[in-house]
Amino acid sequence: MIQVHILEQLTRPEIFNGPPGKVSLFLGGPFAAPVFMAAMGYFLAISGRGPLEKVIRGLLLILLGLLLNIGLNFNLLLHIFQGKINVDPLRYIFGADILPLAGLSIIFLGFTELILKKRAWPIIALAFAIPLLTDYLPDFPSNNKYLQAFISGPSSWSYFPLFPWMAYPLLGYGWKRLEIEMPSLYEWAGKHVRYFIIPSLVLLIALAVTAFKTITDLPAYYHHGILLFLWMIGFLYGWTYLVSVFYNIAADSQIIKYIKWLGEHVTLVYVIQWLIIGNLAFYLSGTQYLIQLLLWFVAVLAITSLLGFLILRLWKKRSWSSA
Repeated sequence: MIQVHILEQLTRPEIFNGPPGKVSLFLGGPFAAPVFMAAMGYFLAISGRGPLEKVIRGLLLILLGLLLNIGLNFNLLLHIFQGKINVDPLRYIFGADILPLAGLSIIFLGFTELILKKRAWPIIALAFAIPLLTDYLPDFPSNNKYLQAFISGPSSWSYFPLFPWMAYPLLGYGWKRLEIEMPSLYEWAGKHVRYFIIPSLVLLIALAVTAFKTITDLPAYYHHGILLFLWMIGFLYGWTYLVSVFYNIAADSQIIKYIKWLGEHVTLVYVIQWLIIGNLAFYLSGTQYLIQLLLWFVAVLAITSLLGFLILRLWKKRSWSSA
């Protein structure tokens, strides 16, 4: 996530459009947003929050996302409002990124629970329907283009709209509900992993070229359809299996503990790294060479981790003092 944001915001055009850029975009594709969203759906299935609580949490995430848009574009927006730069500020304030997607998805899942009663198969079927419908959604009236960016549409600031990205929380949610509703099936699947690994590999290989082209073309990636979604399902299964195997082997290593810490606090990490990278981009956009990108990655990761640790520590101290 951090490395692809650095690439998108800071790199020189010839690097972004060359092999290093393609590799970076690919690594920032299946390993980031699809994993985050599927994991969010998975844990929402066992969160115990009711529909109203989901709506409230969703609205808070949407608000946080809009505030983050202002924060990461602070220097740019300041220059716009001072009249030094003549661009539309609303496309930056209302950028449809991960946090608004997460908020809207949680709200949608809350209503889905009321209608489908948490049943696994209908929710999984709905997950498949979302990318199938993505290409057929009508455009909103032109005066509602900022709203449409959060739902679907071609706007350049529509990064993670509900269609198709809501499919991943639905998939994770449905998968966990399937585990709850049919434990015997899960137990059987755990004993016969090969029956699922082989089809996943076939799917990954068969759609590899299409997936790579789509993931490394940002507008196509942000608004992908059913083929990439199918490829992502194969990837998510294989990646989950590899992570579980590796975790069982090296769970006590410091690097795994560090990665686990990042994952447990991914929202905070996400906010901090974007505040840093977004404001750096105002001064360094399109200027950095490959070696500089690598150095920026190390620096941003280190600063983000340190700030995250300090913020959490201060928060815990405040909680203890209040208690």
